[in-house]
Amino acid sequence: MGDAKNYWDNYFKDNVFKNGKEPNDFLQAMLPRLSKGKVLDVAMGEGENAVYLAQKGFDVSGFDISDIALNRAKSLARDSGVSIETKHADADMFLMKVMEYDSIIMVGYKPQTDRFFPEMVKAIKQGGTILIDAYHTEEMEEALSKDEFYKDHFYKSNELLNHVKGLKILFYQEGEIKGKHRVQILAQKFLDKDALKYDLFDMASKTKEPKKSKHLDLAESLFKK
Repeated sequence: MGDAKNYWDNYFKDNVFKNGKEPNDFLQAMLPRLSKGKVLDVAMGEGENAVYLAQKGFDVSGFDISDIALNRAKSLARDSGVSIETKHADADMFLMKVMEYDSIIMVGYKPQTDRFFPEMVKAIKQGGTILIDAYHTEEMEEALSKDEFYKDHFYKSNELLNHVKGLKILFYQEGEIKGKHRVQILAQKFLDKDALKYDLFDMASKTKEPKKSKHLDLAESLFKK
């Protein structure tokens, strides 16, 4: 965590609202399709997206590994007249409750453990949405070593689709967007009625012959007599 924290603290120390205080373009475009309510902003940075969602009536909480970024996020929220909850945390260590959020957003960041994605899926409620916008590997300027894992926020082609298997894809694109190669996705967790409709429950188990219990065998033998 130390190297990652130092890296991001130095980044935010040298880059004050590098992309401005306006929210992410993709987030703005997808806002009408985002599930309203309690939202988590993963690796929230300086809080421009969290503040935007708070202004739109969302109950917003977010976390980041950089205290410098979090302090700016709190100041931006205060100056904008909204309230957001912030927490200092490493994404790879952050714990989420089951079906805790209506939506989760993650902009410009890639968790370094695959465990985070299924945890994120579990953390959204039925009908809830996940929005991710980040750089494609086409934007990588140099190869990164294992020791520089905290600098890797680039996704390969179709990588995000694999991470959100089991969700309904509402929007997906990857390619050059405003001069940068990006990957963007909005996915939604199925409602129970939709899961039944699309036969999503226990799909894998249906490929196998169901095992009979001893009680069922006994009952069948009695009926045959």
